[in-house]
Amino acid sequence: MNDWEQRKFEDLLDKKDGVRRGPFGSALKKEIFVSKSDYVVYEQQNAIYDNYKTRYNIPQSKFEELSKFSLEEGDFIMSGAGTIGRISRVPVGIKQGVFNQALIRFKINNEVTDSEYFIQFVRADNMQRKLTGANPGSAINNLVPMSEVKNWDILVPSKQEQKRLGDFFKILDNTITLHQRIGKFDLYT
Repeated sequence: MNDWEQRKFEDLLDKKDGVRRGPFGSALKKEIFVSKSDYVVYEQQNAIYDNYKTRYNIPQSKFEELSKFSLEEGDFIMSGAGTIGRISRVPVGIKQGVFNQALIRFKINNEVTDSEYFIQFVRADNMQRKLTGANPGSAINNLVPMSEVKNWDILVPSKQEQKRLGDFFKILDNTITLHQRIGKFDLYT
């Protein structure tokens, strides 16, 4: 039995709120930032470096106003400007906050999509080239419009197979990272 089937990319995502681009830049101007608050702003660097330290705080009223741009544990954020296409899974224990205009948030459909498979799939070289509209004749790569991405035809394994593949590639990534670290230390000893 073939466990793979052709689907639309959007089938991997939450039906109600699968993809959302950050708010217009004018919604998060620096003059609204406050020195202390329980609410923060997530930026592109959070997706690029897979690190959830934040620089800016916003008042509760602004958080409530921009609630449809809030992040929750298990969401995915992708950089959408400058260094584009980098994706990160939002970890457990983050501060309540909203994402800015340089990010795109994905919420997956957990009934059909394994979270580790999803992040490995989006990080894959082929998907990165497709997402960034890599064009050999162009010096600048741009992010493909999300309306187009949602309609891409993709081959998707069963959820059980996704789990196995996601776990395998995570172990492989961790092994490669470990060997790269060891190699760097060897250069300096």
